[in-house]
Amino acid sequence: MKSLTPEIIRAITPMFMATIGAVIGVAVLVSPNINDAKWSAGLGLAGTAIAGAAGLAQNSKNEPDFSVKKRGDNFEVETPSSESTDQH
Repeated sequence: MKSLTPEIIRAITPMFMATIGAVIGVAVLVSPNINDAKWSAGLGLAGTAIAGAAGLAQNSKNEPDFSVKKRGDNFEVETPSSESTDQH
């Protein structure tokens, strides 16, 4: 088995949380004789687990919104949108 590196743990954690949320949700839906409060709490917990998994799955790469460089007496501003249009 591969060693658990931080990259592997970051990749597996959202899938694990989403699976737990799905299991809780299905268990609540198929449970017999469950009252409204327990049904609501169970689906809320399942939704929170799935939303947490989605949040963890987001790319955490921090990119600056813009950069400023001085060229002689002028300033050059680069934004992510200007970088994509400059490479035509």
